[in-house]
Amino acid sequence: IFRRLELVQERGMLRLGMQRAGMLGRRLFTTPAGLATLGGLGAGCYGMQLQYGSASDFFLHEFKTTKDPDAIVDFYSTEDFLQILGILPMAIHFVLAGVVWDTDGTENSMNVWNSMQISFDITEREEEVDGEEVVALFNKREKFINYVPFSKAVVPSALGQGIKLWDQVQNFGFSRQQDGTIVVRHHGEYFHGPWPVRFLVQLHARYVIWATERHINSPAFGTDDLEKQEQQRSNIPLHVFKNFVASLQAKQEGNIMKARLAGTATSSMEANVEKLERLQRTNSVVTVQRRGSSLRLHVADKEAQEAIRSALKHTSSIEGSHATTASLQELLKSSGYTPEDVKEPGYKQAEKFLVRE
Repeated sequence: IFRRLELVQERGMLRLGMQRAGMLGRRLFTTPAGLATLGGLGAGCYGMQLQYGSASDFFLHEFKTTKDPDAIVDFYSTEDFLQILGILPMAIHFVLAGVVWDTDGTENSMNVWNSMQISFDITEREEEVDGEEVVALFNKREKFINYVPFSKAVVPSALGQGIKLWDQVQNFGFSRQQDGTIVVRHHGEYFHGPWPVRFLVQLHARYVIWATERHINSPAFGTDDLEKQEQQRSNIPLHVFKNFVASLQAKQEGNIMKARLAGTATSSMEANVEKLERLQRTNSVVTVQRRGSSLRLHVADKEAQEAIRSALKHTSSIEGSHATTASLQELLKSSGYTPEDVKEPGYKQAEKFLVRE
């Protein structure tokens, strides 16, 4: 009986929702106010498309590194970079499963699920440094054209290769400076398409440069530990967070030694070190959120949240408020924010920074 009542209630809510949607549709298309609203929205979208639908040099991001240029070339030339570009392993596997390389004589060109055409060319220049040839310039220029899925197979050949949705070119590479440092650069050469897609592409580009910098400038990059590099590339945000937890653990262990020398009890700190160790072995969901002018760290795991809060509290009480602020600033810097985003020193700022469930 109760199940039948629930079904009747669900159907009633669905019917009510459809009625309200129908009323809204009638108002939009049959009343002066509705038509004016639709006209205003249409004019606004048209204006945004004229302003932002096409652009050249629509983003430029770069960072410096001292890593081996050959290792960076290998990174951009293989599927390693695709792990960062695709963000999620599921998305990467989906794309790779749909790749079909062109056989019409076009080099370095592929079709993905009959909805995207990807082509690229590589420019590389070497120069002699101390009697050895080193890579001084590398650039991978990639062209992405998205079509209405399977439109290539159904539209007349006179219309070209399908119904195009958007077209863009991005460059990924680096140049060697006189002092030997490497400037890694990601550049949006041009974009033609719907303006909302352009903003999404620019947002994605910010993540890609952030994740690439964290990976290339990490201790694991360019080493023989390929498994560690693979794990790191697959989830850069989690890697950054685990580095933060590792630094907290190191501080906590140092504070335990200081407390023992001072004859202070250390049982709570030792228990917290064990929690931090377990936290590094698990995959917690962590985000940095901006609320107005302030930032908040949200940790989904309540136990992990308390372990971090406890470690920061012990650090503040033993090393001083500046040590707590430095830990938070390092996490924010690694997350793409500026150290100035943590303005108030001490554990009180940590309490504000960590979101309580």
